[in-house]
Amino acid sequence: MFTPALMRRRYGGGVTPSRSISRSLSPLSYRSCHSAADHRSSEFNAKLLELLQENKLAETTADLAEEHSTVTMISERLQFESAERQRLEKELQETQTIKNQLTETNEQLEMQLLCMRSTDPSLMSSSSSVAGTMSDDDSAVANSDKGDQYYRRRYERVCRELDYAKKRLQQQHNDDMEQLLAMKKQLEKKMASVYEDVEEQRQIVAQWKRKVNKLNSESNDLKLMLEESNSRNNLLEKKQKKFDLELHSLQEDLKKEKAQREKIAREKDMAMSDKFSMEQSLSSIKLELELKEQKVVSLNRELQELTFSGNTEEEVAALKRSKHQLESKLKDQEEELDDLAGQVQLLEQVKTRLEMGLEQERKEHRRELAQREQENEETRCSAAKKIKALECEIENEHEERTALIRERHDLERRLVDSEDRERCRSMNDQESIARLRRDMKKLKALLRDAQTVQEQRSDSQANRIAMRQLRNQLEDAESARDSAIKARTMAETDLAEVTASLDEAQAAKRAAEERASALARDKNHLQSQLDENEEELAEVLKKYRGTVQQLSVEQTVQQEQASRIAELETDRANLQERLAELTFRLDNMETHGDPAGSLNLKRLQLRVTELESKLQLELTTRTRLEVQIARLKEMAERLENERETAQCKENAAQETVRKMQRSLREARESMAERESKDSVDVNRKRALEKRAEQAESEVTTVKADLALALQRIDDLQAAMTGDLEDDDDEFQSDSDDDDDGDGDSDDSVTTFLANQGTRNTSILQQPKNMDAANN
Repeated sequence: MFTPALMRRRYGGGVTPSRSISRSLSPLSYRSCHSAADHRSSEFNAKLLELLQENKLAETTADLAEEHSTVTMISERLQFESAERQRLEKELQETQTIKNQLTETNEQLEMQLLCMRSTDPSLMSSSSSVAGTMSDDDSAVANSDKGDQYYRRRYERVCRELDYAKKRLQQQHNDDMEQLLAMKKQLEKKMASVYEDVEEQRQIVAQWKRKVNKLNSESNDLKLMLEESNSRNNLLEKKQKKFDLELHSLQEDLKKEKAQREKIAREKDMAMSDKFSMEQSLSSIKLELELKEQKVVSLNRELQELTFSGNTEEEVAALKRSKHQLESKLKDQEEELDDLAGQVQLLEQVKTRLEMGLEQERKEHRRELAQREQENEETRCSAAKKIKALECEIENEHEERTALIRERHDLERRLVDSEDRERCRSMNDQESIARLRRDMKKLKALLRDAQTVQEQRSDSQANRIAMRQLRNQLEDAESARDSAIKARTMAETDLAEVTASLDEAQAAKRAAEERASALARDKNHLQSQLDENEEELAEVLKKYRGTVQQLSVEQTVQQEQASRIAELETDRANLQERLAELTFRLDNMETHGDPAGSLNLKRLQLRVTELESKLQLELTTRTRLEVQIARLKEMAERLENERETAQCKENAAQETVRKMQRSLREARESMAERESKDSVDVNRKRALEKRAEQAESEVTTVKADLALALQRIDDLQAAMTGDLEDDDDEFQSDSDDDDDGDGDSDDSVTTFLANQGTRNTSILQQPKNMDAANN
């Protein structure tokens, strides 16, 4: 008889073949899994090292790019400072040449003044000789005394004028020297500051060169480390390939052994089920035979008792009634047995239905898991694409930011240049205005002097000298007017350049505003993408919570099954003990031959087989549940990893959004700075316009003063011409020689007055023409 005891004896104390095979294969699989885990950890460490090295290399390249940009900016600044230095040196040379020209013109004016003053006594002597011809000797003596006094006063006045001119020239020379010294000090200060800046920039360049060398050495070290890691990775890949081949072969062997083991287990289960069914049928048949034999024995005994006892027919009728009752009970029991068999079949059908439902649920669960994995892969791919798009946008924004910074530096450089030009032009305007004011004062003093001289002098020679002086003064006024017109044109050109720079700044401002709006749009787009990522993360977290709840439910079911399995194992141990006792008793009974004990023993064996089949079924369900729990744990770990990766991606996206917000904030700050600079430029433009208006008002006042002075000069010329005509009428009858001389002098005076009138009209018409051209 093929019993579990024999199975235990054959396989060594209750160890099945499947368990022995799994125990024999467990060390190999453990070693392979451990080596695979070590290889994966080493590969992960190598990849992590490569990522760290790549990040460090990217940071070093970014630092090098920034250092290169700073070095280029420093070189540009040095070039600009050298150009500024050359420009200042040129301006200094120009000022020195202007100073030399002014000194030369001053000396020439002094010589002309001395010549003019030397010609006065001869002219006065000629006028006194003309007057002497008209008077007698006494009047000649008196006139000679008066002439001596007049010449003495005239000589003293000329000396005073010479002293005043010398003092004025000395004062002007001192002022020019002070201005030159101040400009020299300013240039020395600027040169010192430029030299200091150059030294600082050289030190900075040296520091950056040291940093570049250090970074180059670090990059070389990183390259060596990368080469070592690559070689190590190649070795690990070779080992991994070998290990994969060995693992693949072992897995194939394990699959074959597992298939054989499953086949053996199926055959064993089929044999056990056939054995169990046959044993049950055999035991039922034996029980029926034994019951029938017992009934036959009891009936024979009763018949013997009836035959030997000689009872009456009443007892026979009672026995027949009892027989009929027993037969009816037997039929009822058979019907109950049929009902129980039908219930057993129904229970088996329900069991098969439940198993089919479980299989369908497992298939649905696997399908859902596959769908979830596909959804996770899709979300992962979409998140990776979004991250790549965000990285591209961040790179574009970084390039735009660098371009904005460069444009900002260019604008600052232009503004500094415009400020320097405006400062120089304002200084030139102030100098020209001061020069015009000094010329105005000189003209006013000369007009007063001319009026006094006109009042004091009555002869023609003095008038001619005054006319020459007035002509010189008019020429000086014309030159001053020309210089004022040049200053005005320069101020207008400066104003046009400032307006052009302001237009450029406003265009740059508009471009920066457009870029800021584009950045704001990109920020909104990134915010929407971040919201979508958050929604996807919330959905993933929902699924994760559902799986965690399902896992917790299955863990509770597993705990219940584990407790039930523990109870069944205790029952199994008890039953094994009882089985051992019963086998011992069976052996004793077989040796002694007790039929009732043999029946009880058979019943107990049947019960033991039933319990063993139940235990086997519980063990199979336990293994299935353990496999399901392991799969669910793996799925939960995978979902946890996906949740962590999604969280990391969300953090990275938030970090990119923060960087974008920071860049937007910096762009807004740069916009605010640019607006403030634009407002400063507008204020400067307004100040320059005000200065230009003031200069124009001063020029108009100077023109009005010139027109008034010219009107006075015309009146003076008309009066002088009238006086000269009267003198010509008086002296015409005296002498022909004097008439000829006076005629020549009158012709020269009239030609001079005509030329002066045409010049005055041209001077008066030139500002009108300039105003019409400006309008």
